[in-house]
Amino acid sequence: MDHSTQQLIDKFKRNPAIAQSLLQSGDGQRLMQMLTSQDGGAALNHAAQNAAAGNTKELATMLSNLMKSPEGMAIMNRINDSAKK
Repeated sequence: MDHSTQQLIDKFKRNPAIAQSLLQSGDGQRLMQMLTSQDGGAALNHAAQNAAAGNTKELATMLSNLMKSPEGMAIMNRINDSAKK
């Protein structure tokens, strides 16, 4: 996981309201659709459980794969930019 992603994760851990706000935003909703479209969310659920236990590799891989598409990259950039504020 790159340093920028780790900083974003740390920010969400310190202030869960930021993550809540993100998930309620249009970008957050689209991100969730993209992450759950293949299997109804089973892989995301598994990755989230592993991340909660301290292993963020699977979640980071999912986000990295998402960023390979132009739409995914644009969403992640907007999320990252808004989280920096």
